[in-house]
Amino acid sequence: MAHEVLGDYLAAVGAQIRWRRARRPLLRELSDHIADQAADFQAQGLEEEAALDRAVAEMGDPETVGRDLDRLHRPQNRWGLALGVLFLLLAGLLLQYLSARFLQDSEADYYFRRQGFGALLSAGVLAGLWFSDCTLLLRRRWAAGAALGLTAAVCLAAWMALPWLRARSLVTYLTLLTPVPYAALLYRLRGRGGGTVLLSGLGALALAAVGLSSAASGAVAAGTMLLTLGAAVGLGWFAVGRGRGLLLAWGPALALAGLLLLQCPGLLDRLTVFLHPERDPMGAGYLYLGLREGTLLSPFFSDNACDYFLAFLAQMLGRWVFPFAAALLALAALLLLRRVRRLRSRSGKLLALSALLPLLLQGVLYLLFNLGYSPLGPLSLPFLSFGAAYLLTNSLLAGFLLSVFRMDALLRDGPDQALPSPFPNRLDLRLPLGRGSLSIRYRRSS
Repeated sequence: MAHEVLGDYLAAVGAQIRWRRARRPLLRELSDHIADQAADFQAQGLEEEAALDRAVAEMGDPETVGRDLDRLHRPQNRWGLALGVLFLLLAGLLLQYLSARFLQDSEADYYFRRQGFGALLSAGVLAGLWFSDCTLLLRRRWAAGAALGLTAAVCLAAWMALPWLRARSLVTYLTLLTPVPYAALLYRLRGRGGGTVLLSGLGALALAAVGLSSAASGAVAAGTMLLTLGAAVGLGWFAVGRGRGLLLAWGPALALAGLLLLQCPGLLDRLTVFLHPERDPMGAGYLYLGLREGTLLSPFFSDNACDYFLAFLAQMLGRWVFPFAAALLALAALLLLRRVRRLRSRSGKLLALSALLPLLLQGVLYLLFNLGYSPLGPLSLPFLSFGAAYLLTNSLLAGFLLSVFRMDALLRDGPDQALPSPFPNRLDLRLPLGRGSLSIRYRRSS
């Protein structure tokens, strides 16, 4: 009889929760809370049915509870971000058409149609991922490890493929997506000590090294994962002090990256030319000098116009193009990082950073390259550069970011660590409540 009362109570609460995706997890949490309360009443001497009846009664009016849950748990659809991405996709399509016409490319119509198909496909992928359930990556224990393992396997297979299959270019795009399952893996490591932080930092380099077919994609992925790890340390995700945690996260990883750089002659040669371009007047040095002085000749643009788009505009319109582009990028970064900071859960913040930072770092890298001050080649100017694969990759990142924003009310940080006994001498809990948090401190007095 008591269980029927509980079922009726949960049904009445659920009827007030309009977001269908939130209804099941919220009712599960409410049921667990009632069960815990009933167990406490049983420990005080009440019978099972009486304890459950009292626990249900103490929860309050079901319609009021349901309306409160409905008010606190609604999907947060960031239409401004979605419309911004759509605007950039359309702008990229227009810029591709105009640049092809300006350069008098005989295949302008072909490139325009290809870019249009990529933009349409990317918009569909973004919308599908936006309204998906990103919490699956956290709720399924195997999801993060499986995603990272599949990525590594595909990358290794691509490395062994014949060059004419062009399979190795797939590694570049997969590397940019790697930080997302890496952040989900950090979720599973909550409450661990300094050793876990150290291994996580070194693991970020190992995962990024899989994508070294493109040094730029490896650098963006490694930078994203290390910054996400640093954010996790700063948010108190691990059982280690912030200063020591950052030292463990970044120190050995940066030292190892420097050691690997010294063992790679190709990267050293590129860095040497970057620092002293005048020593290579007929090769890459000429390119660096031309970009820095704004005198790069048009043949470079015709070879790969999308890589030099900002430099091309600066030659046509003036050098003010660069500070204007930098200001727009900084404004977008400020607004989006502020939105990430306002997420309720720390796990949501880590997931959002893992999707946002690759987009921002690509923009920074593209801007520096067009100024002539980047030793790495550009990847893409997100959603503006030509290339269906880059459009699709960046749309996957943006769609996942929108999904994290949308599901913020349902994201949970989970317990820090297992308690050593049912009745610890000391217990500190910090629970999310609205836009703030509820802190509960328990001390045993005897």
